[in-house]
Amino acid sequence: MNSAVLPSFEKISQALEGAELFTNAAETHGVLSGFVCGGIKLDDKSWQPLFNDVVNEGMALPQELKKLISDIYATVVKQCADDGLGFNLLLPDDEKPLDERAEAMAQWAQGFLVGFGMVQQALNQASEDVQEVIRDIRDISQLSLDFEQEDEESEIAFTEIVEYLRVSAMLCFNTFSRNMPTPISNTLH
Repeated sequence: MNSAVLPSFEKISQALEGAELFTNAAETHGVLSGFVCGGIKLDDKSWQPLFNDVVNEGMALPQELKKLISDIYATVVKQCADDGLGFNLLLPDDEKPLDERAEAMAQWAQGFLVGFGMVQQALNQASEDVQEVIRDIRDISQLSLDFEQEDEESEIAFTEIVEYLRVSAMLCFNTFSRNMPTPISNTLH
């Protein structure tokens, strides 16, 4: 897997469904992004038990899925640490119906809030801008984004909301995680 490119939405969805987990690709990416942007220690595996709690009732993931999820986590860390230029929400392809993509976007936002909330306990001490974007993400996660028709205006609105979520995640990363050590192995050989 390329170090900064995620597997496809469909591949991740199939792997999660195959393991019979109660999550989907968008929500999974959201949870992992929430951990990374919420200030979890980036260079260890402390996120794994938290993730297992969210998606698998605290049970360990099957080995193949664990590797896939670990790769996704590492990619999110890399994308965010690289000035966020490569960071994007994991959503269905543009060829999918807008309603399906909008639902996945709301699920990503829900996942982000879960992951963020599990690791960030000092939100009330953050800047007003950060507190506002978290409120906005909460509102987006609760929206019923039922687009009446798939027209250019709806596509533009969807694209703007996705970009707002992306930039908001990066604001959180820069606030809570930017000054944390980058992932480096501390193992002595």
